[in-house]
Amino acid sequence: MMFDVYLYVYDLSFGMARTLGSAFLGKHIEGIWHTSVVVHNKEYFYGGHGISCCPPGGTELRQPIRKVYMGQTTITESDLCQYLERLAMTQFRGGDYRLFDHNCNTFSNHLVGHLTNKQIPAYILDLPDEVASTPLGAALKPALNRLSAGLNNVPQFGLQQSSTKDTNNHSLEEIEHLFRPIFFDEPLPSDIQSHRIHLYWSTDSHNSNRADYAAAIAEAIVNEDSIERITPEHYCLLDLGSLETMDQCLAVCELFRLAIWRIPSLLTAMLTDPNGYLHHLAESKLPTSRPHEMLDLYASMAKLLCNCLGLSHNWPVSADQELHLSLAPVLHICLLLLDHENHRLKQDSNARGTIVLPEHRQIGLALAHNMALCSWLSCDEAMELTIYLIHLAVTQDKSYKQPIEAIYLMRAIYFLVVRFPVLADFARAYNLSGCLTAVLNEITDDASTVVEPGRHESSPVHTETSMDYLIVARLLDYLTVNAGDVA
Repeated sequence: MMFDVYLYVYDLSFGMARTLGSAFLGKHIEGIWHTSVVVHNKEYFYGGHGISCCPPGGTELRQPIRKVYMGQTTITESDLCQYLERLAMTQFRGGDYRLFDHNCNTFSNHLVGHLTNKQIPAYILDLPDEVASTPLGAALKPALNRLSAGLNNVPQFGLQQSSTKDTNNHSLEEIEHLFRPIFFDEPLPSDIQSHRIHLYWSTDSHNSNRADYAAAIAEAIVNEDSIERITPEHYCLLDLGSLETMDQCLAVCELFRLAIWRIPSLLTAMLTDPNGYLHHLAESKLPTSRPHEMLDLYASMAKLLCNCLGLSHNWPVSADQELHLSLAPVLHICLLLLDHENHRLKQDSNARGTIVLPEHRQIGLALAHNMALCSWLSCDEAMELTIYLIHLAVTQDKSYKQPIEAIYLMRAIYFLVVRFPVLADFARAYNLSGCLTAVLNEITDDASTVVEPGRHESSPVHTETSMDYLIVARLLDYLTVNAGDVA
C-alpha cells in the first residue's frame, strides 16, 4: 500500500522577510522557512525539544503557506514510529538543534529522503547560508533560534509571555499600573446629532427603521437614561455591508464609537449578541471600492475597535470566547492604516498604494497600542505586529517622529517585548536601542543642564516623569539590561 508524503512549508517571519529583507538583510528573500513532513495524517517536525508530531496544521503556525507533494512511500506508520524513535535518540535529539546547520529543515530533508528517496527544495536548504552571511542575519540568530526551537512547545509557539515581575520592574503588572488604553472620545459631528441623523437614510420603510435606530443611539449618547431603548435590533446597523452609502457607514461607526465609551455596559451586550454584528465588523464588505474612501471608513472602524479593545483589554483569557473580538481582522485594519505592503487594499490598482494620511497612521498606531495590551493577543499576531512597528521606529520616515505617534509607537513596542521577550531579540537586531538613544538625546538637547549617567540632577525642560521620556527610557532599559539573557 502506498502513502502520500507532503512537505509543509511555513514562514517564521510571517511575511516580514519578503517585505523588509532587502532593507535589513541586504538581499531579497521570500521567507524564513520552517518545514515539517506530513504522512499518515500526522505532521512531524523537529525543534529544540526534539522530534514531535501533531495533526496536520496543528501547530501555532496554523496552516502552511505551501503544501509540496513529495511522492509516496510504502513505509507503514508503525515502522515510521520505530524509525523516528531511533532518530530522536541519535541524530535528532532536542539538545542538538542548531538554527543554521541542524534544524527543522535538516530533519525534513532527512525524513523525506527516507520515505521517498527525494530531497526537499533547494531554496529551503540554502536559506540558512543566505541569511547567516548578512550582518543582520547573524544578529537575528538568537531570536530565530529561540522562536524556531520552541515550536515543539505548541501552546506557546516559543513566545512565552512574561507573567511575573523581573528584577528590573518590567512586568505586565507594572505596565497596567503605569499605562492606560487609548480612547477616541471626541464629540459627534454636528451632522450626526439625533435630530439630523435621518438625513442619511431615505424615507422607505426599511431605511426608516435604520434611521430610527441611529437616532435612538444618538439620543442615548446625550441622555444615558435612554439606554433602555437600545435593543439588539439596533446592532444590525453594524452590518456595514447592508448599508447603502459611505456616509451611513461612517455615521454608524461614529455613533457606536462614542456610545460604548459613554455606556460601557453596551459593549458586553453587543459582544454577547447572538447575531455577532460587532464580532464581524472588521470583516465587513464595504459599499465602496474607492481606495481613499475605504481608508477613511477603515479609520472610523478602527476608532470604534480601539474603544472596544480599550474597555476589554484586561478581560481574562479564560473568559467566554464571545467576549473577545477576533484580533486577526483587527490586525489587518491596523497594518493597512500603517501602510504595510502586505495589507494594502486589493482594490487599489496603484502599485505604490493609496496615500495613507497622517490621521490614518495615528489611528493605526492607537489601535496597535490597544492590541498590544490585549490579554488574548496570540503569538503570531504579536510577531507580525511587533516586527513592523520596529521597522517603523528605526526608519527615517519623519511621519512617525511626531510626538503623539512616537509615544503610541514606543508604548506598543514596549508592551509587546515585555509580554513576549523573544521579540526583544528582533528589536536588538534592528538596533532599536540606537534609535532610542538618539530619541533620548533629542529630548534632553533642550535642557540647559546635561545630566550625566548616574547623577540625579533634573532637567528644567524634561524630567524622568514626563511620558515621552518615561516610555523611551523604560524600553531602552529593558533592551539593554536584559540583553544578557539572550542565548
